Amino acid sequence: MLVSHALLVPHLPTLMLDEHRGHRTEMLEALAAASGRLEAEHPEVLVVLSARWDTRGPFLVDTGRFHRTITDYPGFGVEVRYDCPGHPALARALAEAGRAAGVRAATAERGVDSGVTVPLHFLVPLRRMPVVPLSLARRAGPECRAWGAVLRRALAGWRERVAFVVGGVLSLNLHAWNLKREVPEARAFDESALEALKRGAWDELPEQARRLAARAQPEAGLRHLEVLRGFLGADVPGEVRCYEGAPGVGAALVEFALHEAVESRPAEAPGA
Repeated sequence: MLVSHALLVPHLPTLMLDEHRGHRTEMLEALAAASGRLEAEHPEVLVVLSARWDTRGPFLVDTGRFHRTITDYPGFGVEVRYDCPGHPALARALAEAGRAAGVRAATAERGVDSGVTVPLHFLVPLRRMPVVPLSLARRAGPECRAWGAVLRRALAGWRERVAFVVGGVLSLNLHAWNLKREVPEARAFDESALEALKRGAWDELPEQARRLAARAQPEAGLRHLEVLRGFLGADVPGEVRCYEGAPGVGAALVEFALHEAVESRPAEAPGA
């Protein structure tokens, strides 16, 4: 069974720097509040989609019994570590559900990157809860949404209480971020994307991503949001808990209620 909401959580290592330096930013306060709301629902398993794990093949589900940290943001002075137990049975069940539904899904053992470690460091700091990491795949929007719908159905019927988290950001112009160079198009994209999410206007996101892609460089082409849209099962509006912009990068913490049934918006067939 699922907890009452799904989460989009930023994965930037600068959040760790803020915490290490004792900077109680608005984002850190929002993450602490989100952690409290999640803890109150007593999840037993965490299924986390990392926008940092992007494959050219199928959607991958990590079946490892224990996940070691992959340091994919070196040079920040604060290492993001979240070694944690896995849940092989649930991971295999998700991959099998995908294949049964005609979605390209497979298993792997890789470890957890910053798309998992940073969100969970703030949401579930004790590192005792089993985690199932999920990859993105370079598939079209309909197949991403179909995979999200498969995840929703499988997790809704699972015997343990499961929380679904997406570790990702909006704009991600790393060149501008590294040079601390402001990109007006990235901020414009972030603002329009968040406004669309608040209204549940998910159809507007692909056009915005195409229109501003060259300068805003939306992370993973927003495929992590396509999976999330399929998981929600309807064009559910999100509650934006916090937005934090940096040069070329837009980080947002957004919560989505899961009260609608997944069947309320049937997933398109892969390749449709």
